[in-house]
Amino acid sequence: MMSVCTNVINLNSGNISDLFGGLDRKIMLDLVPGWMLDAEELPWLWAMFGSILIGLSGVLPLLVIPIDETDNLKIGASANTLKTLLSFAVGGLLGDVFLHSLPEIFGNDKTRSGVENGLLILSGLLIFVVAEKLFSAISKLDKTIKEPAIELTPEKTNNNIKGYDALDFKTEVVANDKRRVTGYLNLVANAADNFTHGLSVGGAFLVSRRIGFLTTFAILVHEIPHEVGDFAILLKSGFTRWDAAIGQICTAAGGLVGALIAIFFGGASNSIEARTSWILPLTSGSFLHIALVTVLPDLLKEEDPLESLKQFCALVAGIVIMGFVGIAVE
Repeated sequence: MMSVCTNVINLNSGNISDLFGGLDRKIMLDLVPGWMLDAEELPWLWAMFGSILIGLSGVLPLLVIPIDETDNLKIGASANTLKTLLSFAVGGLLGDVFLHSLPEIFGNDKTRSGVENGLLILSGLLIFVVAEKLFSAISKLDKTIKEPAIELTPEKTNNNIKGYDALDFKTEVVANDKRRVTGYLNLVANAADNFTHGLSVGGAFLVSRRIGFLTTFAILVHEIPHEVGDFAILLKSGFTRWDAAIGQICTAAGGLVGALIAIFFGGASNSIEARTSWILPLTSGSFLHIALVTVLPDLLKEEDPLESLKQFCALVAGIVIMGFVGIAVE
């Protein structure tokens, strides 16, 4: 998703048509109100507006995903719906990385070699592996310190409490902590992703308001399907619908920071791109971890053939949609 407009900071009148050649220019321009194009406002104001608009797209899944926090997400129809959405999320992440980010990294990044970019991608994946292990261990240790020891004797409990033994409680606590950590790591990756979007939006508004709004629209089209997948991942991690929406909105701060950096250091856009180009491969590695290490293993446990087929189709749909979006906006 980050690769759609990574190079917008360096836009000029000579390559605008190349960037948006796949779009119906007349329709796109009609979407931008005339008063916005005629207003004499500072670029930073419009850049912040565009970044906030992109950040608010994280609320859209709250309106379209038919899952409530009171639903049982382990069994039943809601569980199957969530698994289908998670499959779509995996497809969207894989499509974004392999169809957008990696071609951008290895095709257009002239600041470092292919081996260096490959190491950055692996670093992003490994950093998230270590972070997940570390946070889970810290959370487990924190619970051990805070919770008083309870002596369970066979005479009092018959080795169980309401049908659950001590091992069941320990396993459930550790599993819940791991799921929650996964959600937070996903938010961190999205914040970094939004930072690159902010750089693109800010650089585009430095060129003109028209190009700024076109760039904002292109990123929105690219982000919406991915936001649905991110929302499903947060629900799987134990977030409520509102907590997931709030978390998505908070990641928009990364976009605001990126936009302001692009605006206030616009005279050194090449330097900005060189100094921030490491973010794209690092974030790509983190997305690979989320898709292949965190989400996909749970989906592979599905035993119902029909549900497995639905999930596979959703995964392919995520890849296809990201591919079509890339063709349309690049």
